[in-house]
Amino acid sequence: MDLNLRGQSVTHICFDAALTLLTSEDYEVRVETDASVQAPGGDLVLFDPESPGATAARLVSLMHDTVISAKARSNGDLLISFGSGAELAVAPNSDYEAWGLVGPNGSRVVCMPGGEIARWSEQ
Repeated sequence: MDLNLRGQSVTHICFDAALTLLTSEDYEVRVETDASVQAPGGDLVLFDPESPGATAARLVSLMHDTVISAKARSNGDLLISFGSGAELAVAPNSDYEAWGLVGPNGSRVVCMPGGEIARWSEQ
């Protein structure tokens, strides 16, 4: 499923109990379970969004990067590719919501526990 983020840039990055990316068109991507980031031409690095440690610097480098593609697979995998060549990937979690996307109009896409994709229309 295409998440319709193509061409949007990352305007804010927040670290709290999760990793949150806000885009230039007011979409919010929230990563709540283990994920991976791959820098252009770099190694794939796994991280826990609650405590990203040294990986935080790689994640901050996504600031102002442009989304080339953002897709949710039927098994719950999320893959966001950026203009710089970086990629952010999140696999489903058997016990928790792994990731979520909220649009400016209130629409939502959430990876439910086990990988089912749930969608809510705009309000």
